[in-house]
Amino acid sequence: MPGSKSLRVIGLAFVVALFGASCGGGGSDEEGELSLDQVRMAMDNEDYMNQIGWMAAEKRYWEKAGFSEKAHVVATSDYMAGLIGGDVWVAQGESSDIWPATAEGSVNLKIVGVEKDTEAWFLGIRKGVSEDDLEGKRISGGPPGDRNITVGREILDDMGVDPDKMNWKSVAGGSDERLQTLLAGKIDAAVLQPRHVAELEKAGGEMIYEEYNVVPQEAWVVTAKTLKENKDAVCAYVEGRVGAKQWLSAGKNHDANREKAIELGKEYGREPSQGEIQEWENEMTKNWSLDGGAPADTFDEWTDYMIEAGDVPKSYEWTDHVDFSCLWQAQKKLDLKMNPARDEVK
Repeated sequence: MPGSKSLRVIGLAFVVALFGASCGGGGSDEEGELSLDQVRMAMDNEDYMNQIGWMAAEKRYWEKAGFSEKAHVVATSDYMAGLIGGDVWVAQGESSDIWPATAEGSVNLKIVGVEKDTEAWFLGIRKGVSEDDLEGKRISGGPPGDRNITVGREILDDMGVDPDKMNWKSVAGGSDERLQTLLAGKIDAAVLQPRHVAELEKAGGEMIYEEYNVVPQEAWVVTAKTLKENKDAVCAYVEGRVGAKQWLSAGKNHDANREKAIELGKEYGREPSQGEIQEWENEMTKNWSLDGGAPADTFDEWTDYMIEAGDVPKSYEWTDHVDFSCLWQAQKKLDLKMNPARDEVK
């Protein structure tokens, strides 16, 4: 992978100033049921499915669990800085950022659950570009060091195209920004997401590669200090997230509560695009972890990716950086199978 995540992780301490306030104290709240009265979370982007996930958790679970204040959620590329700096006490984001952050070690971090257990490998081209003539074309997988650059290179290799003969361009932000840059004609190909298919095709483009790789691609993480001093709040957070996922994905086609969820989102000022509505079932079946976990062997596979990319040392053991006690508690309460299995996390 071009660039090194280790440098980005070390630099997090220098961008903590972006986050002004500090998180609530660690003691038990006399007026509330939990030691923390509010979910304070930073996530890596503001796409609709990210947002509806926590909104459903708040609306249906967190208040009942004992969080007395409305959740404070911010979408930012510096989500790990917010966690390390103390403005938020839980972060959700790409495992390609979280693994190096846990390895860097200046702050002891614990992964407590999985947001997405599948990584979409999608490559799109704009109108006028042929998949049979990609060599030399402008392509983006994001800014330097982004995991999607590695994904793009793997896709090209699989398609028989030499990634080193492509003209790689840096595009700041996430896949939504790459799509807009592609549609504007500033690049010819981009690593995208399933939700972009409809908009890409409407503009005359084409998704030329669509595969899914089962790995814990996105996770929830807290500091070890928060987990120790405020475990009740962490467990309430996790249970709310898993409960919301179960509610949002209910039904044969995972759409039994879709309209209710859309109305719920509108209360927060959010409304899905047509493409996001069309991709609802796909998100549930091929992107989200519906039980908040992932099999242990997929953690092994992801760690191998991170070691190969040089983002974590060869001695890295993912089991040293996870704590699934709250997740297993939530899965048991919601009558779900433990995932990952307890005896596989050693």
